[in-house]
Amino acid sequence: MCAAARSAEQGNPFSCAACGYTHYFSPFTAVGALIVDEQEQMLFIVRGKDPGKGKLGLPGGFVDAGEMAEQALVREIREEVGLEIVRYEFLASFPNSYAFSGVICPVTDLFFVAHVASLSNFQLQEGEIDDWKLLPVANVGPQDLAFDTHWKAIQAYAGQRNGEPRT
Repeated sequence: MCAAARSAEQGNPFSCAACGYTHYFSPFTAVGALIVDEQEQMLFIVRGKDPGKGKLGLPGGFVDAGEMAEQALVREIREEVGLEIVRYEFLASFPNSYAFSGVICPVTDLFFVAHVASLSNFQLQEGEIDDWKLLPVANVGPQDLAFDTHWKAIQAYAGQRNGEPRT
């Protein structure tokens, strides 16, 4: 606020010794969708950009300022794969790190089980997504995924399907 030089590295929150201004560094927020068909195959995208170019991911993206997470979920799925969500349930959240332009950004990933009207109208977002795949969850491992939080979400989904309590 006052443009005084920082004296040393500080954590969260940052407090200016000169003027007393305190700033809390909050993570970015992102959403991801677990979309499963009648045969229990999950929809994965093949990432067209780094981080994770060429790896599998769950469709989703960042929540814009002033946007509810649920609105971002619907928007991101429409933008990335051209599908319309008809209903969704919150599944889980996990802390993540996202490398962008050489900076590691803290992110809170919010995952939803999303249901779509149809899986037949794919329109992949050019430049962002190279392909899509419907795969049995058992055929996907953490090494196939761009982000470890996507694996955690898949594990949470599998646990929920098996009646395991949430922790």
